[in-house]
Amino acid sequence: MNIRVESWMGNDIRFVEMTTDDWWAVAKDVAKALGYSIAPHMVRLIDTDEKDAIHLTDSIGRRQRMTVISETGIYEAIFNSERQEAREFKKWVKSLLKQLRKNSGLEGFQIFRTLDKDHQKEAMKRLCDNLRDPKVPNFAKANTITNKAVSTKFGHPKLIKKEQMTPEMLIARQEILDDTVNLMTMADKFRLDFSISQTIYGKYLGDEQRNREAN
Repeated sequence: MNIRVESWMGNDIRFVEMTTDDWWAVAKDVAKALGYSIAPHMVRLIDTDEKDAIHLTDSIGRRQRMTVISETGIYEAIFNSERQEAREFKKWVKSLLKQLRKNSGLEGFQIFRTLDKDHQKEAMKRLCDNLRDPKVPNFAKANTITNKAVSTKFGHPKLIKKEQMTPEMLIARQEILDDTVNLMTMADKFRLDFSISQTIYGKYLGDEQRNREAN
């Protein structure tokens, strides 16, 4: 799931690519930009087929249920707004969505991907410094376990490579990689006999299952 964050008059609006070239906006962000004091007040006036609920990961790795609205849903929200800037917001949305349809890439997250590479290098250095006998297979194992956990967490039956992951997946990947490295070093230090992969899968996929049941 591709995500883009665009700014309008100081308001960050998150757009999610629900299907190819079909971008929906996070209702909470639109409500704030249009001056709604409470987002549900705006959402309840939008037709059912123009809104949906998805799960997004915030900046600190928490999975949250969010309402997103379609392009038509955004226009409905604009029409229902009494804010003077609503007309300008409509023009901005139309221009932005046209741009997003033409370019569905993740260029806006290239800086994040660079930071993620630095994060992985730092994690691999910790692994090298703390293992009694660090070897290349250790690094490959850590990354494979992490990528598999992320892939399954986001509903992919097969392993997704890091280069193919969305920004949302990369955010979750950082925490999972840290836990995997910490677990590997602890197991090596204390000579513990347990499955690193099954422990990681159990933690994150168990959390995912509990989140689904709660919602």
